Amino acid sequence: MNMVKAFLKGADGSLFPLLHKVTTVGRENCDLTIQLPGVDYQHCVLEYNEIDDCFIIQDLNTAQGTYVNDVRIQNAAVRLAPGDHVRFSYNGQPFELQLDSQPQVSRLISTVFV
Repeated sequence: MNMVKAFLKGADGSLFPLLHKVTTVGRENCDLTIQLPGVDYQHCVLEYNEIDDCFIIQDLNTAQGTYVNDVRIQNAAVRLAPGDHVRFSYNGQPFELQLDSQPQVSRLISTVFV
């Protein structure tokens, strides 16, 4: 399996790697454990689709819901794109899907010629 390196980046800069083809997200006994208000014990599933080379997210019928770019997903699997924001409740902290584990340079500070 040639799974792309990906992670969810929290608003505080914390990184949560997506290490498996199927990653469960929740408060307890999940691949990705998030201890935040509104996150259910078994909240959602993120799955890497090798054929389409993308991640799919599906809510597990939670009371607080799962949101992609401020839209609640219900009864459907939703394709994620790099830069999409995921929240695990209406007022939850946003997490951004990033597909490269390498740090991104936001601006060039200087150039050195030898």
